[in-house]
Amino acid sequence: MSRQHQIAVDLIDRWFTSMSVEGSTPVLQGETTMIVETAYALSAITDDEHRHYKARLHRLFERQHQQTMQALEYRQ
Repeated sequence: MSRQHQIAVDLIDRWFTSMSVEGSTPVLQGETTMIVETAYALSAITDDEHRHYKARLHRLFERQHQQTMQALEYRQ
């Protein structure tokens, strides 16, 4: 594992941790997406890792959407 790869993976994991601890805000989501895409564009992460992180982001977005919809239904 190269130093560049380890730095990229550590950085991405820290952003995911921030989202789980601080709550997933649109800003954190955008920044995390940007970090994943930049790491991939610079070949710091592999195709498989890129797919893994994109799927992880997608699951997070889906979960957040479901929570928002439930909150809206509860208000009615």
